[in-house]
Amino acid sequence: MKTIIITMMFVFLVSTNGISQIKFEGAVNSKYKSIQLDNGSFKYAKYNSKEQSIYVYNLDNSVWRTVKLPLPKNHHLDEIKLISQKTFNKDDKVEIVYSCVEHTVTDNYEDPSVEFSKVNFTLNIITEDGSSLLKIENSNEIEIVKSNGQTKMLVYKHVGSSFNGDDQTLIYNLP
Repeated sequence: MKTIIITMMFVFLVSTNGISQIKFEGAVNSKYKSIQLDNGSFKYAKYNSKEQSIYVYNLDNSVWRTVKLPLPKNHHLDEIKLISQKTFNKDDKVEIVYSCVEHTVTDNYEDPSVEFSKVNFTLNIITEDGSSLLKIENSNEIEIVKSNGQTKMLVYKHVGSSFNGDDQTLIYNLP
């Protein structure tokens, strides 16, 4: 009887272990950002600073789309915030929300009232053909929220240059 119980437990463990194996498929460099599109599919995105382009890859590492980012003069890419297809327009073009940053340093070292260095952010929403849908100065944060059947975009804007609490939240209605 003891032998039958031990044999049944062994068969159960082997069959359960054989079905639920975790299988390694590969690795993705940490420079890639993983994203999930509106339709549920997963993609990877990587920014190429020399070409100022974002490459969006399928899970099998094939290139799905390439989008050139129009960065303002003296700006660098800060972060890719969102990649979607139907969030801002109902066509199949890829839409990219990204923030860029400009660092400025003053030449006036004598006047203590003048800020030595300043960081300027710009939030951009473009389509894959480079068309600008929205550009907001002094902003680098965005949130898409759904409430009561409506979709809203909240953009957090830095109004002042200090921590005085004068920042704003801009509210946009999305289709």
